[in-house]
Amino acid sequence: MAEQIQTRASGASLNEQARQEHQLGVGISQSSTSATANTTAGSKTSNPKPRSIVWDHFTKLSLEQTKGEEKAKCHHCKSEFLCNSSSHGTNGMLKHLKRRHKWIFVEKNQSLIGVTEGEEGPGGRKTTVSISYNTEEIRKMLAIFVIEDEMPFSVVEGHGFRQFVNRLEPRFTVPSRRTITRDCYQLFLDEKCKLKEFLKKSCVRACLTTDCWTSIQNISYMCLTTHFIDENWRLQKRILNFSQIDNHKGETIGKEIDRCLREWGIENVFTITVDNASSNDVAISYLRRKLKNWNGLVCEGEYMHMRCAAHILNLIVNDGLKDLNPSIVSIRNAIRYVRSSPQRLQKFKQAAHAEKISSGASLCFDVPTRWNSTYTMLEHAIPFQKAFERLEDEDEGYVTWFKDDRQPSSLDWDNARAFVQFLKLFYEVTLALSGSLHVTANCAFDEIQTINELLVKWSENEVDCVLGTMACNMRNKFDKYWGKIENINPLIYIGIVLDPRYKLEYVNFICDANYEIGTATLLKKKIANTLW
Repeated sequence: MAEQIQTRASGASLNEQARQEHQLGVGISQSSTSATANTTAGSKTSNPKPRSIVWDHFTKLSLEQTKGEEKAKCHHCKSEFLCNSSSHGTNGMLKHLKRRHKWIFVEKNQSLIGVTEGEEGPGGRKTTVSISYNTEEIRKMLAIFVIEDEMPFSVVEGHGFRQFVNRLEPRFTVPSRRTITRDCYQLFLDEKCKLKEFLKKSCVRACLTTDCWTSIQNISYMCLTTHFIDENWRLQKRILNFSQIDNHKGETIGKEIDRCLREWGIENVFTITVDNASSNDVAISYLRRKLKNWNGLVCEGEYMHMRCAAHILNLIVNDGLKDLNPSIVSIRNAIRYVRSSPQRLQKFKQAAHAEKISSGASLCFDVPTRWNSTYTMLEHAIPFQKAFERLEDEDEGYVTWFKDDRQPSSLDWDNARAFVQFLKLFYEVTLALSGSLHVTANCAFDEIQTINELLVKWSENEVDCVLGTMACNMRNKFDKYWGKIENINPLIYIGIVLDPRYKLEYVNFICDANYEIGTATLLKKKIANTLW
């Protein structure tokens, strides 16, 4: 019995040992198999090979940078996108590349859809066009950028500009400043040829405008502009020449205009508008002789000389400003003090705030040769009279500034108000007559008569002596240029006759209302002879 029990116990012990060894072997086998599998998997995922093109343009961010979210950053614009393989994948990143970085998918000759702006500028009409990569076209647009935005040629060699272009279009190599200089000149030659063809096709009869001036370097320049109506009845304006001349003599000006007309192939000239300098009379006579030989004049050039109405207005107003000049000078000096340093400007703003002045206008300087800028300067300064008076009481530097000159007094400000009130109409008329994008020939006569009526009214003003004196001086200058009918080009009247809103009856009515009977009769006869 004891031996049987011992034999069974020994068998059970052997069975248990065998079972443990079997489990251990299975465990070792499983561990070995798992380890082998992990090793194989590790060898496959240690250097994952991207399956999508997006990973050439995106970098996966660490979980620490994205607060536990799986994200990737674009190499080009630094935008971040979710890239979880189970929920997002690479579709969002691929759409981003196709939408924002189209050049990645563009072949050499493949086109893209782009938006171009018209000649009106950023606010103008936009057009959708097909655009393909073209190095020559990009260089041309770069030259246009330098010209239109008045950039220096060295802008193309700037580090920031080159980085911008490289990011915008990596395939384009930015040229040097010498190359872009040659491109700009070639663009000028190409556009000049196009303009010649356009003038030959569309310019039947040209109206010219010229002016001369001297720069601060004592160099004389002349500019020649042409206006004409094209075959589609649209007003066109082109600058034909901007050149340096030896002097402002009439013969020099005439020869330069003659040379320019021959260069552009313009033979049919209707009028030439110039200012009232005596040298321009000589230039017009010279051109009349030359153009007669070309058979390009209307009525043998009798009406070719057109005096600039805006320049005559400038002479009229400047003559009326003589008596008000000390007042204008004192106010101009006060503005110069305020604008001479940031600290003084800040003190002036504090004075204006203390006086509770809420004007949105800012102080500005005028150009002594342009009366309309003087009008603008005074118009902006008048609301700040109290602020200037406060500076006089609180700022010692302001008083010291006028050591050799006088400060603006109450009389000066009253004169300035009268000046602004009176010349507002002149300012508006000057803007109307100076328009270059619309026809002004049909409104010149009406504007001249409006000024004539205003001068007659104010010259008879006995209440305000300042305005009365100024109007009398201006009326004398007005009569010098527009008071005598023989000094007025008849085309000024023809322009309003051809306007369907007025016709010949209106002109006859105005002549009878503003001139004496004899003068009105002669003027109406002159207009009729010019028409027929």
